[in-house]
Amino acid sequence: MHIIPDHHKKGKKPKDFRDRKLIFIDLEMTGSDPAIHEIIEVGWLVVDGRSYKILSEYEAKVRPEHLYTADKEGLRVAGYSENKWKKPKDLKFILNKLAKVAPNAMLAGWSVFADWQFLERGFEKFKIKPKFNYRLLVVDSVAYAKLYKEKKLTNFSMRTGVAKLLNIPYSVEHGALKDAKLSYEVFKKLMEL
Repeated sequence: MHIIPDHHKKGKKPKDFRDRKLIFIDLEMTGSDPAIHEIIEVGWLVVDGRSYKILSEYEAKVRPEHLYTADKEGLRVAGYSENKWKKPKDLKFILNKLAKVAPNAMLAGWSVFADWQFLERGFEKFKIKPKFNYRLLVVDSVAYAKLYKEKKLTNFSMRTGVAKLLNIPYSVEHGALKDAKLSYEVFKKLMEL
């Protein structure tokens, strides 16, 4: 799917990029390959692009369609269990909600391109055209640029590397909304440097 940049559409003038909302997003998946694995949890924060104030948040477990293709390690990292996934939502419903949550916003997050690959596949499958901007704000790229010369940083993971260095509390357990919030906190702290 090719998302038409909003500033190329007729009648739209470019906005100051700082006026765009940011959607800090994280997914939990059954593995790392979008061709065979699937999204099983989605979490996001809609954030004001200037003040970084959280405007809304969303979290949902996704009804798996083919757990037989899941990677055991992917399920373990995601914390998947039938008990925790008692009331899942359909992926189509969640992607429709995401596609409209903040028109012209930029998706943001730690390793957000990996999440984008799964999202794009879902948007194509359900023929959903997202309303957000085509750009991605990759928080780990910001961290790399800001912390490159930091000798104390030897581990580049979001939790035990960057968040720990920046004194941001974190949980060792993964969770889509929890991880979206952590990438948001890391981003805010990096922007203060």
